[in-house]
Amino acid sequence: MTQETTLEVMVLVKAATWGLEILEYALHHICGRVHMEVQLHPLFKSWLNELADDLEVLVEVMALINALEKHGRDLGDPESHPVSTASYDLHALRRFPPTETTPYAEGPPVLRILFGYVQDNSGNELAVVTLGGDKTELGNRWYQANVTQAQDRLDQWCQHNPTYKPIVKRGGLR
Repeated sequence: MTQETTLEVMVLVKAATWGLEILEYALHHICGRVHMEVQLHPLFKSWLNELADDLEVLVEVMALINALEKHGRDLGDPESHPVSTASYDLHALRRFPPTETTPYAEGPPVLRILFGYVQDNSGNELAVVTLGGDKTELGNRWYQANVTQAQDRLDQWCQHNPTYKPIVKRGGLR
């Protein structure tokens, strides 16, 4: 692990003990290197707060979000993959199997973090993280139960941020 990576992990761990607001500050301002702006839906933030009991998992989830900020659309397999059943440009961050971003994710929970891309009137894109969950028991059936909810949350976020619209992947309007 490089000195820079060690510093990032230490900042993430310390920030996690201080709360999400400090953690977001650390990701945006201390770690730097932001390639794409990432916003967190309020209900996703609530889910993150529930992870506070398992600091290791929380740090891994935040490392995935940091990777999304750092790489933007260039973040691909194995950390992220498109959700084929979504009508919006929706993707899933993967905590498991282990990756360069989450090297210690050896087993459950098998988390998926759904995010979608939105665009403002000028064509600027950002990612909105909408939903997270454990697909250990449901396997790929987890997506059926959560894709619609993630797209609904993306719509909600855009209603509160009216200069942005979800990027539709196929089939016109949702």
